[in-house]
Order: sequence, then structure tokens, then C-alpha cells
Amino acid sequence: MAGTGSQLFEGEVFDGAMTRWLNLLTVFLLLPLSACVSAGARAITDAGMVSMIEVDKSTQADVAALLGYPLATSRGDQGEETWHYTWVTAIPTPAAFVPVVKAVIPSLHETPRELAVTFNRDGIVKSLDRGRVPPRPRPAG
Repeated sequence: MAGTGSQLFEGEVFDGAMTRWLNLLTVFLLLPLSACVSAGARAITDAGMVSMIEVDKSTQADVAALLGYPLATSRGDQGEETWHYTWVTAIPTPAAFVPVVKAVIPSLHETPRELAVTFNRDGIVKSLDRGRVPPRPRPAG
């Protein structure tokens, strides 16, 4: 009987260690998901919403009602105005959780989505362009 008690005790220790490892593994697998961050105009990820914008028909007011006002705009030489919308999702990589490594290796995987809506002088949609990055502002002076 003494041998049986010893085996039970060893089994309990093994089960306890296994449970701790499973808990630790669960934390490491779920931690990156909980740290996911998104920012910008989420409406541009909805294909149905974007498809409601019609070239040569929709107005600036129509686009603003569907997508909201953009954070960035630019003006062209022909008097057109372009509204730039961006949606970015950032997910930490495993390197983000290792202090020394994240200083050297990128710790975020970013997935940007862009939509540029260009209006003619009359405020009517001239074109839609996915993936167009907003131009950098020029220094004043």
C-alpha cells in the first residue's frame, strides 16, 4: 500500500505541473489577441458601405454621411479635393513580449487599409482609390 500512496502523490505532482504549463500556454496564446488595436475609419472595411459611393453621382455630403469626415485631405492642380480615409489594425508579434528582443525586432504587425475619395470642383465623386496613401504635408514657408 505504501507504493500505491507514493504513486498517487507523484501523479498529483505531475498533474499540478501539467496544469500550470497549460495555464501558462493559454496565457501566452491569448495575450497577443487581447492586445490587438485598431484605429481610423472602420467604415472603409465594409464593402457594402463603400459600394454605396457612386462615381459621378455621390456628393461630399453623401460620402460624409456614409464614412464620416476624413482626418486628411489634399487638393489637386485641377481644383479637385481628395479625402483620405485609413483603418489600421496592429497586432503584437511574439517579440513584443520579450523586452530585450522588442528593442531590435519590430514588435507590431500592422495591417493598413486606405481609401481615397476624389471630388471634382462641384463636390461630386470623381474617383475611388483603395490603397492610396495620403500625401505628407509640405512644410509651410
